[in-house]
Amino acid sequence: MSSLRRTITTRAMLLLAAIGLLATATSFGLVTYEMNKFLDAQLQEIAVNVGPGDRKDAGPLLESEDEDQLVVRIWDRSGELVHRAGPAIDIPWQPVPGLSNVTAGGQDWRIYRWSHAQHDVQIAQTWSARHEIALHAATGAALPLLLAIPLVGAVLGWSIKRTMGGLQRLSAEIGRRSVDAQEPLRPVGVPAEVAPLIVAIDKLVDRHRSALEAQRRFVADAAHELRTPLAALQIQTENLIAADLPGQTRELADELRDGVRRASYLASQLLEMARTEGASLQKRDDVDLAALATSLLADFHPLAEARNIQLAMTADAPCTIQGDRDAIGKLIGILLDNAIRYSEAGGSVELGIVDDGKTCALEIVDDGPGISEESMPFIYDRFFRAVPQSVEGTGLGLAIAKSAADRQGFTLTHRNRNGATGIIARIGFGNTVAPTP
Repeated sequence: MSSLRRTITTRAMLLLAAIGLLATATSFGLVTYEMNKFLDAQLQEIAVNVGPGDRKDAGPLLESEDEDQLVVRIWDRSGELVHRAGPAIDIPWQPVPGLSNVTAGGQDWRIYRWSHAQHDVQIAQTWSARHEIALHAATGAALPLLLAIPLVGAVLGWSIKRTMGGLQRLSAEIGRRSVDAQEPLRPVGVPAEVAPLIVAIDKLVDRHRSALEAQRRFVADAAHELRTPLAALQIQTENLIAADLPGQTRELADELRDGVRRASYLASQLLEMARTEGASLQKRDDVDLAALATSLLADFHPLAEARNIQLAMTADAPCTIQGDRDAIGKLIGILLDNAIRYSEAGGSVELGIVDDGKTCALEIVDDGPGISEESMPFIYDRFFRAVPQSVEGTGLGLAIAKSAADRQGFTLTHRNRNGATGIIARIGFGNTVAPTP
């Protein structure tokens, strides 16, 4: 397991060391070239101009720019110019011996004047020659640094991307994990600094899973324990209603019966929700969707007939899916029950199996009041009810259906119909569709 800090620091230091060496070598090469050219010319000029004698046989001067050449002037004691060398520029005689600065011929000059018993000597050099040497030194130092900026960005970007690759793999693994996954995360290829975070996430997930499991057990146990006394209470209520009761007492008994029925239904829903959320996918059957839907429609026919709702079914093409047959039946049953309960008397509910050429889906279309767009994001929340409160319900049906769909790998969506009132509930089966033999 590599350290993020050590990896990036080491690579950055190696890169900076390489850039420093490159800058040193480049600066050394450029300055050496310029200094050699300049000093070679200076050596020749000094050799030619030092001492008396004819300098016509000195031969051609080394190739050099005018600014690199010295302007040499020598006068004898009588003030006659006895020797001149370098560019033909009249530089005024400097009254003070030693170094001085002067402007002549449109250039700035650095001058040294020296006198002895026989001659006065004045030698001048342009400041531009010195500036050129300094410029080459600065260019040699700066050029590698400027060229290294994109290289540094590329190398550091590559280093960070390579180091962060482990985090991306870990993120993808977390995204693919099932809610039932028990094994801890694998900190393979991630920086050492992140390892404690992964351990902490594993511990947090374990605590969260334990708390959820305890909650499910409590809800399941409570709902299960409530069913028996509620069933007994239901029987006693029916017996009470069967007795000869006065008018007001009968009304109270009827209200008591309805309340007990609602409490029993709620207990059943709570128990079903606890079982659905706590269950793991143990089996995958090949389920003929049309056959299952036909069977379910037959089961719901009495309820639809009691509410004067017409049931219909269409199927574009045969569709076989893989999943838990019982769980899929409960999922479709919840959607059918909702569609029938919330449709107006005399309305219709249509179950369709659609095929878009890539996969198949099941749609249940009703002509009920629909759901407001403001409520649509919350319809899968527990105990949330977006429909008229006059219709009996617990607000748990769609929460159970969504949990069951997620567990099977399906996608459950609801949307309002276009151009008509009602809801389209759609189950997308995606990759769970069995291949056609």
